[in-house]
Amino acid sequence: MLSVTHLGKTYANGAQALDNVSFDVNAGEILAIVGGSGCGKSTLLRLISGLDQPTSGGVHLRDDLITRPHPLINLIFQEPRLLPWLRVTDNIGFGIRHLDSQERKGRIAEVLETVHLNGYGNRWPKELSGGQAQRVALARALVTRPEVLLLDEPFSALDAMTRGRLQQHLLDIWQATQATMVIVTHDIDEAIALAHRVIVMKPRPGRISEEIHIDLPMRREHGMDYLVPYQQRLKSALNHSMAFA
Repeated sequence: MLSVTHLGKTYANGAQALDNVSFDVNAGEILAIVGGSGCGKSTLLRLISGLDQPTSGGVHLRDDLITRPHPLINLIFQEPRLLPWLRVTDNIGFGIRHLDSQERKGRIAEVLETVHLNGYGNRWPKELSGGQAQRVALARALVTRPEVLLLDEPFSALDAMTRGRLQQHLLDIWQATQATMVIVTHDIDEAIALAHRVIVMKPRPGRISEEIHIDLPMRREHGMDYLVPYQQRLKSALNHSMAFA
């Protein structure tokens, strides 16, 4: 279980990004975090990943207090951040250079298949579409076999059709790995499509406003009537969080 307890973050200039944020994420659960600008959503992911340190509170993965980047937690950013001088296979394998050659090759081949990019290993990043590059970023995160994936608006820069396909790819990955996922998104429909549970945050400083359980089977189809009550509830929760910030 991933536990966030009374988490707070205040910067050196006095700006308070987060205040008393607490929640748990069960193993294998997909949690979405939504909220307007200034809610500290990206800051929260950086604290969970260990890339930044809280002013108060803490993050635990089971019994481990996260004080630095953890080998079982990977953060995927909005942009792929691929190294342009490395081919796809070398970008993916960058974090497992310590493994012997055979195991490294095996893992790279495995994650290329998982993200549906067989045959793309020798390409350069400049030869990839935006969706393909983001799938390489997913593969790079998966190759270390993390227990927790943190995704900071990973599909927001993509067109609607590509975004929909990658949402399905992400569910394929979840089904294959049963990884715990925490996804930050501005897209209500994306949150409902992907998550078991949605946390709504309010800004200045970032706090939890509401928590909504999506009591539907996974593989939800966009535009279906059964999604409407959740869309309405989530929109109402977001409006409320901004009105009373």
